[in-house]
Amino acid sequence: MWALIARSIVFSFLFHCSFQLLPLPDFIHPCYELTDECFTKATLDAIPGVVKGIPEAGIPALDPLIIDKNISIELPGNLKMQFINAKLAGLSTCVPDKVSSRREKRMFIFDMHCNFTIRGLYSLRGRLLLFNLDTDGYAKIKIWNQHIRLEVVEKVVRNKAGVGHYKINSYKYKADYGSDLKMNLTNLIRGNPDISANLLQVLNRDSQLFANEFGGPILDYAIDYAMNVTQRFFNAYAYDQLSPIPLTDDFFVKD
Repeated sequence: MWALIARSIVFSFLFHCSFQLLPLPDFIHPCYELTDECFTKATLDAIPGVVKGIPEAGIPALDPLIIDKNISIELPGNLKMQFINAKLAGLSTCVPDKVSSRREKRMFIFDMHCNFTIRGLYSLRGRLLLFNLDTDGYAKIKIWNQHIRLEVVEKVVRNKAGVGHYKINSYKYKADYGSDLKMNLTNLIRGNPDISANLLQVLNRDSQLFANEFGGPILDYAIDYAMNVTQRFFNAYAYDQLSPIPLTDDFFVKD
């Protein structure tokens, strides 16, 4: 009996605490008017703080972003590359050019540009010019001025306490993979640093040919991870904290 009472007290405590709202971080500036200017400025203000992490909301630091799975990339010329234990640095450099809301479609659109650096171990298999490659080493790839357009469709869900929270329904993005890309790959030709350096020059001379292939799988991972973190943020803070503009009841969905 006492165990049952104790469990009931603990459950009641957890139930009560689960509906306590965290205070909004001071770098989050809600928009009191639905304008592109306000959304853009609010996003610009929020990025540095969110990227550093919000421990009380369960949000880890995001720069660098640890890529906890191997990334396979198909390159021109039947080359196959794999990244192992990679890190993506640069989310803190992202600058929103324009953020807008399509309220009738429940959509936010983010146009931004970023500079990224990818570091990690790599393996490379296939043919490049006259050379059959079967090698591995250390990779560092820098991408400058990568433009990203991200469209996020959301809804507002009421929890059991009647508190509304944003919930991401879907998202998609497109990117142009930057104005420049530079690769530094060690050990391209085992035991021959001079030929390795010459091959690297060829790769960097035609780096835009490789930009889509490099950028796509890694950016897929980064966007998916960022959306997962964004949902954690929405779970921690109520709609009324983030958007002080009232919604009609038809905007809310029961959780």
